[in-house]
Amino acid sequence: MYPKISLSIQYEADGEKRRVDVDASGDAWPAQNVRELNLVTRRRGSSWLVEVTPERSVTVQGIRAAMACDVRGADAIYLNGYESWTDSFERSPWAAMPGLARVPRPLVKKYQLDWSGDYRFTREDPLPGHQHGFGYGYLRYGSQVLLFGSLNEDDGFTTIREDAARGRVTFEKEPPACPLEAGNTRELMGLWVDAGALEDMVGAWLAAAGTQALPANKVIGYTSWYRHYNNIDWGLLQGDLDALAAVVGQVPHEGADVLFQVDDGYAKVGDWMRPDTKTFPQGMAPLADAAHEKGMLAGLWMAPFICEKESALAEEHPDWILGAPGAEGATFNWSGALVLDLLKPEVREYVAECLRTATSECGFDLLKLDFLFAACMVARAGRNRGELMADAIALIRESVAPGTRLLLCGVPLTSAFGKCEYCRVGCDVGLDWDDKPHMRLLHRERVSTKMSLADARGRAHLDGRAFGCDPDVFFLRDDVELTDAQRAQMLGTDVKSGHVLLTSDDMGAWDAAQLAQYHALVKEFLRS
Repeated sequence: MYPKISLSIQYEADGEKRRVDVDASGDAWPAQNVRELNLVTRRRGSSWLVEVTPERSVTVQGIRAAMACDVRGADAIYLNGYESWTDSFERSPWAAMPGLARVPRPLVKKYQLDWSGDYRFTREDPLPGHQHGFGYGYLRYGSQVLLFGSLNEDDGFTTIREDAARGRVTFEKEPPACPLEAGNTRELMGLWVDAGALEDMVGAWLAAAGTQALPANKVIGYTSWYRHYNNIDWGLLQGDLDALAAVVGQVPHEGADVLFQVDDGYAKVGDWMRPDTKTFPQGMAPLADAAHEKGMLAGLWMAPFICEKESALAEEHPDWILGAPGAEGATFNWSGALVLDLLKPEVREYVAECLRTATSECGFDLLKLDFLFAACMVARAGRNRGELMADAIALIRESVAPGTRLLLCGVPLTSAFGKCEYCRVGCDVGLDWDDKPHMRLLHRERVSTKMSLADARGRAHLDGRAFGCDPDVFFLRDDVELTDAQRAQMLGTDVKSGHVLLTSDDMGAWDAAQLAQYHALVKEFLRS
């Protein structure tokens, strides 16, 4: 028996606000044809579809479906977080959603704590049993789940909310940002609902949505961030590259590619084609060449949709900065982050040129692209946020050299499904277990090894189905504040949860025991 689902659509026609409601009983929505909207609702197997062909121009203002289900009796609920860093793992149905509702607003504003999550456009509800997520989720009953998911997030994001006390899960679909003209058909909502084993249900839902993971080998290697952060130069990275080559040369890794990834610090954010001449006097291409000479992939970090306040780009093109309310930058990143207006042709061409230069001219094989949520912070110009994000990712893929692998990060997760080889699935790890106590009270995207590993396990069901999951780095070195048990949890999670196994250690400083441990990790990673 399929759950009961009711539908409500709010719209405006001829200056008058109206609403239509459809209730379902049994195992399907009844076929509907509501005059004026020509609303059609139907079920095809596990898919529930809503479309309209209005008789006159209408502006859809709200699309909401409510599903009656046994939330109280569930052992756990999973609701996918908004973007890569947003916490996403099973919780009690009666848990309270963490967030910024209890953080003083002056503090939120001063440090722009609401910049990276969904806080500026999603209503927070701190009451127990009132959690929310995006795109998909499930209720767990023992070994079985009731999975529910949107069939298309490129035409608008779907916020999912639970009400444990009322036994209800609701789906709030982002409406079209421009009026629907008479005679044009538009699918307003597509949902998929079914019950079974989690892995089976995830696969069936993604297949129904037309999502298929891109072919992608597993990757092992090194990334510079957690060793040097943004204090990098040619000499440091050359040493790191040599150390990586020496270690992987001793470790069998057939079936995986070796990646040497340069992270943040080689240029002002936004000035991607102007590397720091003091630290990288020959530019970035020689690093890619050096990695290739050692038989490795060369990777480069970029944040293509933002720039920092002290960048040449911000100084030379202040008109490229998006000034819409809600797009304010994050003052705690670099000299302050600013959002580029991707709807301006000259901005699009600049972004495309940076991506082409990095891949076609400098020769980088993989781009780690970060802070991508900036592209869809504000719905505008007749596009909702889901449409803006889909357009931005399409721009990336069109701009890079053929064969370039993409590792997306800080991206609304469902927007990345089937569009990148790899995707970060959790927040950044830290050099300790769970940061300082006061930091634990802040946003859901905070730096935390504990949370990052929980996210990696929580989203592991996407690995190889939506993309190759990247659980972030592991540490074998001694200068991190992790207990033996915490280290074991990090290593065990990373080798089993994704397609990417990177470290930021000084691999040249590993002793014999650490080298043997790395050998074992790679072996288990390739076997999983």
